[in-house]
Amino acid sequence: MKKLIFLLMIFGLSTATFGQFIKKGSVIGGGAFEFRTEKFKDSDSKGSSFALMPWAGYLVIDNLVVGAGLNFTTTSSKSGPPSDFKSSNSDVTFGPVIRYYMDQGLFFHGQAGVGSSKSKFTSGNTTTTNKYGESKLRLGIGYAARITDTVLFEPIIGYYSETTKDKSDDSKSTMSGLFIMGSFTIILKTVQ
Repeated sequence: MKKLIFLLMIFGLSTATFGQFIKKGSVIGGGAFEFRTEKFKDSDSKGSSFALMPWAGYLVIDNLVVGAGLNFTTTSSKSGPPSDFKSSNSDVTFGPVIRYYMDQGLFFHGQAGVGSSKSKFTSGNTTTTNKYGESKLRLGIGYAARITDTVLFEPIIGYYSETTKDKSDDSKSTMSGLFIMGSFTIILKTVQ
């Protein structure tokens, strides 16, 4: 998969022209959301999650956006007897976003964020709550399909890494992998 992403990046660079997809001085904003439900096989456990990822940016030069993004995620799951548990987790991260558009609509996307996470686990009469520090990184390539002159639909594929640090014992866990996401971007202020 790494080879595929590399080939897509080379293809994108090789097809770039010197025109302007979005001009310097423009202001854009957008975001993605996700809702997911899950049922675990061979179990009566089920869960759901919701994520909201708004961002906004300013074009410092033609096609280069610098901005900031927010990521809010909440998840919950539960199970009936015999395990009989409930769990919930919420996290908020905030950080920089950088994106470079090419004339054909291809773009490179980079996003980082730091924040906190809180989880709650209840089993029987026992409830455990933990707080974590959290950092996230996303690097990807996407395509901006114009719906109108000011609205873009932007699917993105790339690599993500998320690290959580338990505030009670300083233990860390990291997960990483590939992501595919769809988002919408609106050009809020256009420079002619």
